[in-house]
Amino acid sequence: MKTLHSSLIVLLFITLTACSSISDITGSADNSLGGTRFYALNALPVSSNNHANLRLGIGPIEIPRLLNRPQIISRKNTSEINMAEFHQWGGSYKEELTQALSDNLSALLKTDNIEQYPWKFSFKPHYQVRVNIERFDGQLGKSVTLKARWWLLKNNKEILVKRAVIQTPVSGNDYNAYVNAQSKALITLSRQIAAKIKQFE
Repeated sequence: MKTLHSSLIVLLFITLTACSSISDITGSADNSLGGTRFYALNALPVSSNNHANLRLGIGPIEIPRLLNRPQIISRKNTSEINMAEFHQWGGSYKEELTQALSDNLSALLKTDNIEQYPWKFSFKPHYQVRVNIERFDGQLGKSVTLKARWWLLKNNKEILVKRAVIQTPVSGNDYNAYVNAQSKALITLSRQIAAKIKQFE
């Protein structure tokens, strides 16, 4: 009887430890009960096209290997990260970023003539935007940090290199608020890029 009692205590301890580990990874133990939730970045609504002559090429877009995975990445602190097994991107994260950036620039520059890298040989962009994202994460309920270096090329010649460090507050403690903050940070970067393109027009 003593052996059975001890075995039950050990089993209960293991179960509680496992639940605690899941809670640490996902940010909420309850998420494992409701199944995986999927997210997408938001972009600016595309307005009516009135600059049809402007052709823009987007990419290549480079991202760290840490971010190139289905799980949404956040930070517990400066040195520890969360990989949210129950909060994931609906598609490829790199494709999400590229599409959101393309949609934002289409809306800001009012042109539909945008192609993503690699584009077809017949497409000759006036400007090409290359982006190397160095960091794009943060803490739930606090802020998101986007660090990126980007290049602007005109007729295949590099005309500008810029570095961006954008911090956006997260207006909630859940992953929906976290992803919305990432979308806002990417919109801010898009506005910076669009402003520079307009200066050369």
